[in-house]
Amino acid sequence: MVRAPRRLALLCSIAIGALGAGAPAALAAAPVRTVEAVHIEGTFPAGTRCPFEVVRTIDGTLVTTVFANQDGTVTTFFSYKDGKIVYLNPANGKTLTAVLAGPAVYTDNGDGTTTVFIPGNDQRYVGQGQGFIVGNTGLIIATLYTASGEILSIDFTAGHQDGTPFPALCVGLE
Repeated sequence: MVRAPRRLALLCSIAIGALGAGAPAALAAAPVRTVEAVHIEGTFPAGTRCPFEVVRTIDGTLVTTVFANQDGTVTTFFSYKDGKIVYLNPANGKTLTAVLAGPAVYTDNGDGTTTVFIPGNDQRYVGQGQGFIVGNTGLIIATLYTASGEILSIDFTAGHQDGTPFPALCVGLE
């Protein structure tokens, strides 16, 4: 539970940008859905995540559905189709993969805060011959400032919540 805010921080940074882009469209009576292909690749130099270089790719199709509530607030659902995160150790070719699915549900509380519900098996990593290494499975509910994404409180967690996959993933990539 201690590391759960890091998971939320990553999701919030993605979602806050998407919320700002979708807010004008959310005023329509019917839900507004956008579908976009996602491919993000980045390299973490040795010493930043693991003692060795790590390459991360995120691929999938992000589906965002925005609902205008009767009280004027907005609820946004984010989910992935065929989404995955892959971490690679280029020195030895070892990889670890997790499925991205969702949903992550952001509900405007009308007071400058947003409640976030994230159920599921986000970033669940299993290593061959090692079993479960690290992950976030179950439910997390948090409240954050809508404008900045700053986490105000972790309101509920259930299941296994590691937050960030590092440094635990380093063992599976060695």
